[in-house]
Amino acid sequence: MRWSKKRLSARPSDDTSGQDSRVTCRVETIVLEITQECNNACAHCYNYWRGTTKPREARRNLSGAEWLLLVKKISIEAPLKQVAISGGEPLLHHDLPEIVSGIMKMGLGVVVITNGTLLDRSMLKQIPAGCTFEVTLFSAEAGIHDRMAGRAVFKSLIRNLSRIEAFGHGFVLANVLTRLNAHDVTRTVKLGIALGAQAVMFNRINLSKEVFLHRKHIVPSASQLKSSLSKINELSTNYGIQIAVSVPIPPCVADPREYPNLHFGWCPRGGDDAYYTVSNNGYLRPCNHSSLLLGDLRTQGFGEIVTGHETRDFWGSTPLECGNCAHPLKHKCLGGCPAAAHECYGTINRRDPFVELAGVQA
Repeated sequence: MRWSKKRLSARPSDDTSGQDSRVTCRVETIVLEITQECNNACAHCYNYWRGTTKPREARRNLSGAEWLLLVKKISIEAPLKQVAISGGEPLLHHDLPEIVSGIMKMGLGVVVITNGTLLDRSMLKQIPAGCTFEVTLFSAEAGIHDRMAGRAVFKSLIRNLSRIEAFGHGFVLANVLTRLNAHDVTRTVKLGIALGAQAVMFNRINLSKEVFLHRKHIVPSASQLKSSLSKINELSTNYGIQIAVSVPIPPCVADPREYPNLHFGWCPRGGDDAYYTVSNNGYLRPCNHSSLLLGDLRTQGFGEIVTGHETRDFWGSTPLECGNCAHPLKHKCLGGCPAAAHECYGTINRRDPFVELAGVQA
């Protein structure tokens, strides 16, 4: 789940007068994973290709020109307003400035999702002003951040964050809650605000097949999650900053109604708020948490894929464990993240594995 610039003072064009009559769906956001390469080694990373030997075709990144053609193609069939550029680490793609510039010229908002280690002066000069960066800061403690990132990058990251605004850009602070950094939420968010963060995205760890192997060491307990949510709920009030909790939290783990100052997201399950994700080689997936390949955008239409049988099947089920749920938010939760269940259990008919791992009983 990614940050939406709708929650910021975004300036994507709302002019749809030139939009093609072939619009077939109402999806407004698309995620481009322009590379699978990354210069960090986060143990909690949910990228599905981690720990696998990638075939040659999967390793080949589309060029900047190819990405721009795909975005134009998608915009014919969907009323796009925002494009999120991700990876891997997207700043490792040598055509990133060209991609950002081309998308902005289409009148679309752009968010670049990055670990921030490559956002030096040279890179910031190449990116057109007005771009928003979603930058991950795991902890205000250098040792904790570097441990989670898999290498010593804290000092360079803080230096890069401090100069973003001077180059005409903005940034959203992204914090991923794990067992390792749960104690440091307040200081981390305060540091992000001091560095100029326009908003905060606070996400509990999401599970993939690779992360599932290390679950006992990194998944926070329900009590750690609730304590962290209480702290950032208070920070949102005290500092007047928008804080989004984008990775779905099943209310049986923590009830969103207890944290009124936070914006909780739910899995859109293929609806208008869906954030279908394009892999580095042009294949479309349900979201950035899922490894399921729905179709090839180089040879198929976007509308054809998202209305196809396989896509409908992926979004269409409710976990069996949730059949007797009586919570008022059941209709929004629907078992949490279906992609996490599919990645960890091999089926979408199970509820989000975070529920069991956080210590919640059936």
